[in-house]
Order: sequence, then C-alpha cells, then structure tokens
Amino acid sequence: MATTENPVAIIGVGYTELSRVPEKPETDLAVAACRAAAEDAGIGFDAVSGINIQVHHYPPPDTGAIVRELGITDVRWSVEGGLGVGALARAAQIVDAGICDAVVVCKIMNTIAPVNVPDIDPETGGVGGTAQFEVPYGLGYTMQRVGFLKRRWMHRYGITDDQVGWLCVTQREHALLNPHAIMKKPLTIEEYRASRWIADPVHLLDCDYPVNGAFAYIVGRPELATASKPVSILSWSGAGRGDTMPHLRPEADDGMNRWAHEVYTDACLGPKDMDVWMLYDGFSFLAMMWMEQLGLVEPGESGAYVEGGERIRFDGEHPVNTHGGQLSEGRLHATGHILEAVQQVRGTAGARQAVRADHAVVSSAYPHDGSVAIFGRA
Repeated sequence: MATTENPVAIIGVGYTELSRVPEKPETDLAVAACRAAAEDAGIGFDAVSGINIQVHHYPPPDTGAIVRELGITDVRWSVEGGLGVGALARAAQIVDAGICDAVVVCKIMNTIAPVNVPDIDPETGGVGGTAQFEVPYGLGYTMQRVGFLKRRWMHRYGITDDQVGWLCVTQREHALLNPHAIMKKPLTIEEYRASRWIADPVHLLDCDYPVNGAFAYIVGRPELATASKPVSILSWSGAGRGDTMPHLRPEADDGMNRWAHEVYTDACLGPKDMDVWMLYDGFSFLAMMWMEQLGLVEPGESGAYVEGGERIRFDGEHPVNTHGGQLSEGRLHATGHILEAVQQVRGTAGARQAVRADHAVVSSAYPHDGSVAIFGRA
C-alpha cells in the first residue's frame, strides 16, 4: 500500500525480560514494556492516545486496565490484535490520519494460556473453516503443515538441511550478543543436525522458542521523540488476508512477490538498498524463503547465501536477525524483529551492531501471506 502522507516513525521501544514460564501477570508485563517504550522516546502518556495490545491466546487481557495503569486519559483509538508489520501499519495509518499523535503497540506472550486458533472454538473444541478438512484426519498441528511446505521448497531448489542449520547457528550467535534474548548457550551445526525431528524435515531447532514476556513500541510523529532517534517507517505492504492452507497450494512464481514490488516502489528503494534483513522465522526456513520472495537473493540461492554464516552474521555482507530472531531471542511474532530493526538503524545495537544499517527490511508471517516494511533514518 502507499506510504503515509506525513512523516511517521517509531519513536520508542521497550522490553521486559523473557522467561520460559510465566513470572508476572500479563497486565504487569504490558505496562512495564509500554513504560519502557515511552521512556525510550522521552514522552509521557499524555502524548499517547492510541493503543494496540496483541496476544496469541485466549482470553486476551483487559486493555482498559492497562490504559488506566499507564495513565492514558484520552483514548482516541484502541484495537486488539494484528501480527508484526500488520499491526505496525495500522498504527502508522492512525498517526498519519491525524487521529492520534502517538500510538503504543504491545505484544504479550503467554505460554500457559490456551492458544486462539482460527476455526477452532477455544471453549468447545469444535472445528470449522478449512480446519474441518484436516484436523479430523490427523493434520492438526502447524508443525505438520510446515513440514510439507519446507520439503517442497527444499526439493524444488536443492536446499540442504545443513544450509538451513547455518541460519539457526548464526542467529544463536547473535542471541548471545543480545541481553534481551532467552537463549544463552552457543549452538553448533552438529547439535542442529542431531536435534530431533518434529515433522520431517522440520527439526526441533527449526522452531521458534516459546517465551513469556512483552515487547512494545510507540509509533508517532518524529518530532515527539526527545530522548532517542526516531526511525522512519518508509513503506509497508502485505497480502491483506491469510491463507491457512499454504502447504496445499501451488508454489508462488519465482522472483519477488507482489507486495515486495509494492514496498520497494513506495520507498523509492530496491532490494540492493536493504542493509540489514529482519526476516520472520517462526520456522527457520521461512526466513530463507523471505530472502527469495523479497528479491534479496535469487530464487533457490538462499541456501548457498546462508551457508557457513559469514554473509548473514552481524558484521557480514547483509546481517540477518541480529537479535537472534524468534529461534533464539524468543517467539514475539516479529515484534522483536521490529524492535531490532529500530536499534540497528539508530546504531544502538551494541556488540551486534551492523557495519551499515541505513535501511532495514522487516517481514512478518509466511511469505505467501505476510507483510513487509522498510525502515530508514529519520
């Protein structure tokens, strides 16, 4: 879709500690992350009049309680949900339209609450939609579906298991440099090979890591930021609607997908201008598929590009997921990718700072139905 008419930026980011088991109530996590984002921006919540609380489970927390705790007194826009770039784009549109000067977006993860699965009633377990054609016959888990998707892609292009493993190994190296990441131990390619199968050819270490915690960011007019460098949201685009059965669909044509063309055109940039790549890795190979679908590498070349890790390391040719991604920082459904892109473009990523980070590309969800954004220096 088109870029905003007026300058819109991410002006603050906030983190809570991530944990394997829940340690604090969801409302407390959200409040802490939002306050950290406001402090990072150098603004008070009197300047914030929009809020989006995102969860992946049922039931969601009370947004009103979070609003009251933060002290937001003038709520002009409130919504729940969205994933990654999709939520970012909605907030940017609200600011661009003049409805709010600033919107806080917060992602909360809770590993013990029931997951809100489309087409499956969380209370009765009843199955509808496309799930009714799979779940009764044993195809009921995401890991099974992505096994089909990964196998088809590997077979088509000759991608090897070890090549995918190098992405996992390199992202773990990045996590060791990220104080917010939950993974604290190095990973070797031998350990990746030895990790058990979840749904052949998907290993355990191909899967993102469940965590508890909250990350937040504030989208607003750049001039509001007083304590940090704002990062411009240059463009975004996406499929607009999800496809719940990509494992059964014909594969996309070779080359860039439609929304990749749109996001580059709107930003007046191209794939070669993207310095750092924050690519959705709910499953490891999706980040490699994104490389191809965004035109960052030629179709089928992502395996060779990531092999050995040198080119995608934080100090390499095009750093990938310098925070560790969802595989090693923790599963935040691409919110971590957004926050890391901000840190890289600002130049505040510390020991994992890329040599060049004028522009960052961020993706979320699967390449066939996901969303993409480009960030640049304000």
